[in-house]
Amino acid sequence: MTGFITPYSANIAVESSVLRWRVVFACLLCVCVFLIRPVLAADSGITIHSALLQVQDDRYVVNASCTIQLNPVLDDVLQKGVPLYFLAEFELVKPRWYWAYRQMASWFDSTARQEYRLSYNALTRKYRVARGGLQQNFATLQQALAAICNISNWPVMEVNLLSKGRQYEGRLRLLLNVQQLPKPFQINVIGSSEWDLSSDWKNVAFVGAGAE
Repeated sequence: MTGFITPYSANIAVESSVLRWRVVFACLLCVCVFLIRPVLAADSGITIHSALLQVQDDRYVVNASCTIQLNPVLDDVLQKGVPLYFLAEFELVKPRWYWAYRQMASWFDSTARQEYRLSYNALTRKYRVARGGLQQNFATLQQALAAICNISNWPVMEVNLLSKGRQYEGRLRLLLNVQQLPKPFQINVIGSSEWDLSSDWKNVAFVGAGAE
């Protein structure tokens, strides 16, 4: 008997082959996505490279250097006119007994915060960084982020609050403050890794320079 293939059988074979290739392509695409996403995530974030606490004009001041890398989502939001807020936080963490004392006396706040507002003006094509009453314009995003990352002479505590000669330790971090975003964005960023931008805590050891 001579074998033959009907047009219907041929169509089934072709469709089956196409389906297999679609499945293979989809699998390869998924693999590429999982491989690429960690690389993109590694390219974004905040890193504090150095931090130092010194005495200046009867206050402890923080000087620090860090880098900020925005991911595509944050960059796109910024380009569309939505400002981004970054928050620098410093807190005293040692000695441990001091926390117990503070809870009883609560006579000064051992935590300091400083906020930066980063915005983009599409008309002037300028980036603006605002801190308190100070504002600066920059031609590029890299320059604006560098201004935020250069924390210089930031007063965090009065000298006379800590005992002279005693060892202390503080810590510093810088993060994206999503609480300052417009309400619709605050709802959308819940559970979204693209908006979770924060450095690790950077420990800063120092010696008290206050009263004996």
